Formats: sequence, structure tokens, C-alpha cells
Amino acid sequence: MHPSISEFLDFLDKEDDPDYGDFKREVDLHLRHMIESLRPLAPEQIWQLRKMREQLLWSYKSDKDVEQMKSLLRQEVQHLEDFNPPEL
Repeated sequence: MHPSISEFLDFLDKEDDPDYGDFKREVDLHLRHMIESLRPLAPEQIWQLRKMREQLLWSYKSDKDVEQMKSLLRQEVQHLEDFNPPEL
């Protein structure tokens, strides 16, 4: 597993902010850092990462969504390595 993905998963495991707004800001910061570390990206990875960010930023219903979003992000991020990045 890519070190940036492992670092992101570790962060999700430790993140304990119950407020969804604070949670999403902190996770988005770590998600963007992971994206920068994974370059170059395959088109499928770009699509997957955009989908993850959109879900994180726009699918809020209640503070109960924090644990659900953590679970969803864990599942989604583990599929990033299923795609091969483009050759440089």
C-alpha cells in the first residue's frame, strides 16, 4: 500500500471530532495532501478521488454521518491502488 494511503487511513482511525463540519474540513485537508502525494494519477484514480471529495463535502445529514463517512472513505481509498498510474 502506498505510504500516503496508509497515512490517510491512520488519520481516519484517529480522527474523533464529532462535529461533521470540523470533521470534513480536517479530512479534506488530509485527503488533498494524499492526492498530491499520489501523483501522477490514472484517470480512474482522479475520478475516484473527485467522487470521494464530493461525498465528503456535500453529503451531510447529521453528526451521525461522521462514522458512516469514515467507513465509506476507508472503503473507497483502498481501491485507489487497483488502477495503474500513467507512465511518465
